Amino acid sequence: MLSQRMVTTLQLVGAALGIPAAAAGSYSAYQNYFSNDATCQRLRTNILAVMERRIAADAKRALLRKDIAEFDKGCGDTDPDARTVFQAALQEMEPATRLAARAEITGSTAPPAPPVHRAAPVGIFGTPGHGDRGWVALSRRQEKSWVTNFSGYEISETSLPPAGTVLTAQHRMPVWADVQAGANDPAKLQSTLPPGACVRVLATRPGPTRLWAQVAPAACS
Repeated sequence: MLSQRMVTTLQLVGAALGIPAAAAGSYSAYQNYFSNDATCQRLRTNILAVMERRIAADAKRALLRKDIAEFDKGCGDTDPDARTVFQAALQEMEPATRLAARAEITGSTAPPAPPVHRAAPVGIFGTPGHGDRGWVALSRRQEKSWVTNFSGYEISETSLPPAGTVLTAQHRMPVWADVQAGANDPAKLQSTLPPGACVRVLATRPGPTRLWAQVAPAACS
């Protein structure tokens, strides 16, 4: 945030140049927008890096919990697919962590604990049991622009890739059984697509906040 002194200075300069006072405050809005975008990118990068680390589930969950909560609060509405991937990963780790903590507290002589529901693991798209076709968000709307999730085609609101186009995921993406409108439905989460994985476009469908494609696994050329 700009200091009050800086805001006042900008307003005085604006007045001297004949610029409306509102324009002097535009720099603050500009700075806040890009600061928030940088914060979301930093959180996304940190979370993905921890998810890939080979460490104990309880240690991994402890590292992820804070960043995912912060991402969910400040970035989740503009990047719902990343929110889904992160929350699914956290949910999968929760039962194992809770059971391990309970075992430490109760000791081996305690009676068996009742079964704890474990979230079904979100598998890799194209592997057995995790579907050979599904829907992915090619791009998402952020403010008045579009953020692309795949490379291999110049994706835009007026230019969607034709059937047969091979695309490469820029980061980990959820694969859905159906197109998601508004908030994501966790029951429709089918699998995930790792960063760098390739898919072939089967069909496309535009949406108000996300541009969609039905895809199948493909070899990267």
